[in-house]
Amino acid sequence: MNMKMKKLTLLSLIALTMFYIGRLTTPELNKPHHITPTITHTIEHQYIDEMIDYESEAIYIKQTFKSNMSTSKIKHLLIYIHGMCEHYDLNYNLVKSVISTESGWRYNAKSSAGALGLMQIMKACATDYKTPHSEMYDPYVNVTIGIKYLSKLTKQFDNTLTALVGYNEGPRYAKNYKEDYINNSRYVIKVINYLDSFDTTTELAGI
Repeated sequence: MNMKMKKLTLLSLIALTMFYIGRLTTPELNKPHHITPTITHTIEHQYIDEMIDYESEAIYIKQTFKSNMSTSKIKHLLIYIHGMCEHYDLNYNLVKSVISTESGWRYNAKSSAGALGLMQIMKACATDYKTPHSEMYDPYVNVTIGIKYLSKLTKQFDNTLTALVGYNEGPRYAKNYKEDYINNSRYVIKVINYLDSFDTTTELAGI
């Protein structure tokens, strides 16, 4: 083997060695492409006093979710929701995000489990608040029960994420879940994605 071939062979071995070293020392290359998102920031559940452009928000919700309510009805419902959030000390954008996740702003949504309306109220929950379950298709009645219940959960648990899991799966289950499950809950991640979207929309509108 001549000197030129020896050099080429040596360079090839060095390159191959560096490639495998890189594979071993760079864990990101060995991981699958799918990465489970994790909640890494604190979610404020309490009421935030701010000016709201209800008209712009109603248009955004109507266009984004293709709600079966009119823009005018959504606007006036948002005014009511904001007042309820102030009274029960809840983050207004958080409530909108729960509605977005639960029903996509369809007032007559019904789940296979029998949950009804905008905030998907179960019969047991309606009974707890002494309200007929059949009234849950009324948007105002529905969000009243939903906001009361979510407010109760945010006071019951130490953090908003656990309260959201409690809203979705029931508080008796949520209290036994580990932090890792809470932070990686598909339901929670979906709510937070909507929350980020609403927060961004508010900022862009200059509200």
